Amino acid sequence: MTRKTEIAEEAWAALTKAMHAFKESWIAAGRNLDLNPGEMRALEALGDDEPQRMGDLARELKCDASNVTWLADRLEARGFVERRTAPNDRRVKTLALTDAGRAAQREAKEHLRIPPAPLLALSATELRTLRDLMEKCWEQAPTGEG
Repeated sequence: MTRKTEIAEEAWAALTKAMHAFKESWIAAGRNLDLNPGEMRALEALGDDEPQRMGDLARELKCDASNVTWLADRLEARGFVERRTAPNDRRVKTLALTDAGRAAQREAKEHLRIPPAPLLALSATELRTLRDLMEKCWEQAPTGEG
């Protein structure tokens, strides 16, 4: 194994640790809204500009359409989304965020905007370097990985 590969493995291990820490913050943001991780991800994936086809949401979430139906039922019961019929095809159902859904989405984003303590412990120079390296890394990632 080359030294570069070993260093990449170490960097990946550090990133994995950071992702687990972020996941806990993300779960806490959902818990604040009384949402499970699936509901949180669906709410996060919905755009607030136009209704989204349920099939498109299933593809984005990488799950079966029946799972999206279950998530839609739960989000609709909370008043966060409403089901609509697609204007060009009455067989197609879409989901649209309600005002309450947009507010919940904003609250979740605000919660997730707060950097965790380990990041705040870095200097501004270190943070800029980390940011720039992460951006460089994911700019080079094939579509769907970043």
